[in-house]
Amino acid sequence: MTTTIEASASKAVPSATARRFRGVLRNRMLAAIAAIMLAAFAVITFIGDKLAPMDPGAQQIRSRLLPPGSTSPAGTHVFGTDALGRDIWSLVLAGAHTIVLQAVLAVAIGTAVGTLLGLVCGYRGGRLGDLLILLTNLQLSFPFFLLALAVVGILGASFWLVVFVVALTSWVEVARVVYIETRGVCQLEYILAVRVMRGSGLRIISRHVLPNVASSILVLGSLAFGTAIVIISGLGFIGLSAPAASPGWGEMLSDGREYMASAWWITVIPGVAIFLLVLSVNIISEAIRDRFDPHAGS
Repeated sequence: MTTTIEASASKAVPSATARRFRGVLRNRMLAAIAAIMLAAFAVITFIGDKLAPMDPGAQQIRSRLLPPGSTSPAGTHVFGTDALGRDIWSLVLAGAHTIVLQAVLAVAIGTAVGTLLGLVCGYRGGRLGDLLILLTNLQLSFPFFLLALAVVGILGASFWLVVFVVALTSWVEVARVVYIETRGVCQLEYILAVRVMRGSGLRIISRHVLPNVASSILVLGSLAFGTAIVIISGLGFIGLSAPAASPGWGEMLSDGREYMASAWWITVIPGVAIFLLVLSVNIISEAIRDRFDPHAGS
């Protein structure tokens, strides 16, 4: 009788290996779906204007606030129209190009600067490292949107200014993590041996330190991309985005606030686009982290 109960219990409760296998399979499926979504956003970024069924800047006052699936003399509006009669789907496609391009440039600049500072200060240590930590602490203690308001208010909104402001938020975490990991790598015996043999600092950093911290840089950069999308959308929401022929996703969210009760699609559609893009980036970031550090999530 006892044997029968134990056998049935063992069948009912999956083993640790089975649970881990299912977890890995689920994570890979999520990563594959996220990769497909990212590929779709990449296509939209480069050829979104060609995929747009209508001119995103064309205003049709007689076709204003049409619900999704409605038709007008200009054609079928899959996701409806806004208060000026512009096609929502065409606006989303046009807005993807600007926001994704700005996020990529900002993260690339911020990650490059943070990596360089973290490597150099981590290798040299001493007062240089203390200065880096002090600068990052000051940056983290200052509210970002106050900084953005000050910079944009003085210089005026432009494409590259938004990229610069967002890059200011991307370098801090990268610099801190790379600095800490570089300090740890520099304490390894073989690194100490190379330094005793008077190996050049540039050679040690490029051939020995950088490969050991590259996975962290990749994960932090991908996470920073999702954060940059949210920040750029937030700047657009409060009117601090770069001027463009058609509104970006943040401006669309702001424009649709007055019509949430009667025309919810003006706000919901770009909001869903932001959500899906950030979600897919975060899933890919988790997959990258698990690939390089399988024990990070355990």
